[in-house]
Amino acid sequence: MIKTGTFAMITAAALALTACNSKTTEEVKAKADDAKQAVEAKAKEAKDTAAKKIDEAAKSAKEAAPAAAAAVENLAGKAKDATADAADATKDAAEKAVDKVGDTATTAIESAKAAVEPAASPK
Repeated sequence: MIKTGTFAMITAAALALTACNSKTTEEVKAKADDAKQAVEAKAKEAKDTAAKKIDEAAKSAKEAAPAAAAAVENLAGKAKDATADAADATKDAAEKAVDKVGDTATTAIESAKAAVEPAASPK
């Protein structure tokens, strides 16, 4: 999950720098949205992989200690919940990063336009 979060932050920073290179706001927002979708896909993939590994570990533990099966099942459920929460937090972070990049791109474009527009000369 940390790798996915780091990916989101690096992507957001790269997109913010791209906004400075006279890209249109729409292009930057589209790239940010693409990055968000990539982060969401990776988060889902990590969640699914973790769930599979948790199920395998729970099955092995139940076979090794049948008397502890209920406790193992409870712990497996908690582990899956924690994984899902982490995946959701990663998606939320990606959405916030996309929003921030979009706002930064809009501000950068507006600032560039304001700098280029001729100042009203006093008469």
